[in-house]
Amino acid sequence: MSDLGAAVRTIREAPGLASKRHLDVLGRFGSSVDGDDAAAIPRGDGFLLVGGEAIWPPLLEADPFAAGAAAAVTSVSDIRAMGGRPVALVDTVVARDRGQAERVIDGLAWGADLMGTPVAGGHLTLGGAPSLSVFATGEARVLLRASAARPGDALLAAFCLDGEYRGDAPFFSSLRSRSPEALREDGEALAEVAEGGLCHAARDVSMPGVAGSLIQLLELAGCGAHLDLDRLPRPGRVALEKWLVTFPSFGFVLAAPPDRAAEACAAFTRRGLACAECGRFTEERRLTVATGAEVGVAWDLDAEVLTGLGS
Repeated sequence: MSDLGAAVRTIREAPGLASKRHLDVLGRFGSSVDGDDAAAIPRGDGFLLVGGEAIWPPLLEADPFAAGAAAAVTSVSDIRAMGGRPVALVDTVVARDRGQAERVIDGLAWGADLMGTPVAGGHLTLGGAPSLSVFATGEARVLLRASAARPGDALLAAFCLDGEYRGDAPFFSSLRSRSPEALREDGEALAEVAEGGLCHAARDVSMPGVAGSLIQLLELAGCGAHLDLDRLPRPGRVALEKWLVTFPSFGFVLAAPPDRAAEACAAFTRRGLACAECGRFTEERRLTVATGAEVGVAWDLDAEVLTGLGS
């Protein structure tokens, strides 16, 4: 098992985490933005969900097809993280030329088809610096909100461990390792745990990695957590430090009542996914991590604000 000090440094120095420090600018919207993976708008007996993702520019330049696919998948994940079911996607594409635009849109169409979520429209501009954003709508009966995590909750981590990395980038993709039917059904686990009262908070694992994404959840919830790295699901061939900064195509951290944790894990594992109880939410507003008998503080929110969007 890797050295704990190295793991803590990896968490704190994750490139995807550093960029989250600038999210405090969203405070200019006032209380209308709460920092969740998607906005939840009450509608009828449930909620309309609206979310958006901008793709990392180096990925767009290096692999326009992969960028398009990733945009679709990450937007769907934002809806799923709220306990929702995706309805449709809308994109905005800026490309240098027609060829680049076609590769982006081909990737977007491929990813959207895998997720069973249609692209309903969008915008295309040719000429200028390439950029790609995708926006998703969805519906939820019961919400999973990051702010709903409470001290004493069980900390769960769920991943699809079937997949591979694309080159040296920190992206672990399951899109070519599972059937389209399985990929669409995987996301239903989030709606199941929400609607069954098995979990009440979640966040998808994105650019900051699993621990960094957990820190974002903790900031919104106003509490802390203890994460046992030895119990964190990960592919057997992948080193812990690499997994801690990985952006997987399917990965979530969740909060569950302790007496429902096993039932919540089963919603994922019976679909062929990995899910484990790997810690607890705590009163102290900090993330502690452990391996073996070693315990260290990865982030103290009382001493160091991350996004400034939390309690």
